[in-house]
Amino acid sequence: MDSRQSPGNPASDGRHETASLAVSLIIVIYVAFWTLQATLSSYNLDTHGDMVENFAWGIGWQLGYYKHPPFFAWTSALWFLVFPRANAFYYLLSTTSVAIAIWAMWRISTRFFNRDQQILLVASAFFLPPLTFLAQNYNATSAMLPLWALTFLFYLRLIERRSALDAVLLGLFAALAILAKYHSIVLLMAIAAHGLLDRQVRPLLSTRLPWLTVLAGALALAPHLMWMIKNDFVTVRYASQQGSGNWSDAISYALRFPAAAVLYALPVFLLLIPHRSPGDAQPLFALSQWRALGQTPQGRALISVTVLAPLLTIALGLALNAQVSSLWAIPFFVFLPFFLVTLLPANLAARQKFVVPIMMAIYAASLLTLAPWIKERSLQQARGNSATPLDAIAETVQAQWRNATGKPLPIVAGDNMVANAVSFYAPDRPYAIQQSSLEFTPWVTEDDTRKKGGAYICAVSPIEECRAKTMELFGRVDVERNLEVPAVAGANASPVWNATLLMRYPES
Repeated sequence: MDSRQSPGNPASDGRHETASLAVSLIIVIYVAFWTLQATLSSYNLDTHGDMVENFAWGIGWQLGYYKHPPFFAWTSALWFLVFPRANAFYYLLSTTSVAIAIWAMWRISTRFFNRDQQILLVASAFFLPPLTFLAQNYNATSAMLPLWALTFLFYLRLIERRSALDAVLLGLFAALAILAKYHSIVLLMAIAAHGLLDRQVRPLLSTRLPWLTVLAGALALAPHLMWMIKNDFVTVRYASQQGSGNWSDAISYALRFPAAAVLYALPVFLLLIPHRSPGDAQPLFALSQWRALGQTPQGRALISVTVLAPLLTIALGLALNAQVSSLWAIPFFVFLPFFLVTLLPANLAARQKFVVPIMMAIYAASLLTLAPWIKERSLQQARGNSATPLDAIAETVQAQWRNATGKPLPIVAGDNMVANAVSFYAPDRPYAIQQSSLEFTPWVTEDDTRKKGGAYICAVSPIEECRAKTMELFGRVDVERNLEVPAVAGANASPVWNATLLMRYPES
């Protein structure tokens, strides 16, 4: 490996240009394939209803919501101002978000890797579940991926260029990461630890640049912070109430967390192993490349975020007696692939020009072949809401309302998953009252419910409870009808989805 390819030295311009063409192609293939795969292998967006909830929140344009800060909800709402509200386009949002992260990972990698390793790093994202299957569910956790990558990229640029613009952009993306999910604080803590402890970076702290970063971040966070104070830190209270509160559970989750990260990393060896051949006279793992990263401040920064952020996550989880979900490992895969790729000796990465297209083609063909079976299995198992005919329910509810009133459906309530799905799928795009409570839906007022009326879908609770809740929200019930929506073909469920629709008509 020559000096132009050594860790800490960007590749030459020629190598960079060649890599950029290959990287662009892989990213385009990534977006196209994983959007298609997600669309073909599932009926509904996700079993827990995160994605329809994002949209139902986002169209209220609040500075925060009762569970989370607002970034991913705003992103969803903005996206569907441009694209049709359909599953395929929601998956396109998910893959585009990851594609931005992959691009930033590549830009980071030019400091450490030669051209072939850069391409291999980008291709590794195609095989890693946290950047593919798990990231298809666009929510607070997966929304952190591009923001973590961009935050770290601008931290490196700040170290290298000492630019005021980089300082401001670092603060801005750090704030956006927090606005995606408070978990992002562990990334900022790891970056701060590196800045304080690295002897080559520490002099930067005596300049105006850190103050610019803090100022930019504070200005971006200020509206949400004021919202938090006004709402008695509801998001923090929600986070603190998650989990069983049992110490043994917290410890069990903390122990399983690193094991889950290791399991998530294993599929990358489908890409790395074919780069090896018998008698290639190379070490099994090129750990010397890990050690080489410690020779530059950029490499030490990468080590810091890769090691400290997960450790801080586990430590905070134990300190707060919280259950550290294995899914919290998703944003760490912005950094872990660097260490997975460097397990392969650098000179063997040149084989990527043959291995990468072949393995991506085999993997993609296998998953596309399995997609109908995966969809069929999810419908047969009917886990969560995977087989609920949400789009048909939305169409039926809107049709019932329009037939009765001749007006667009303004507000919907009831079972949270179903209400949010009606908000997303119904062309009228009604507001969904969250948890059947105006307290959690400040963008809908009591005056709105009385003047505009709305529909309450009673699918889970006893009818008497639904009537009482409809009276509380809308003031009266003008009509009560049975809803019968045909089940999804192939679903292991009753042939008809049944519910009761209670409506209060609008004031004329």
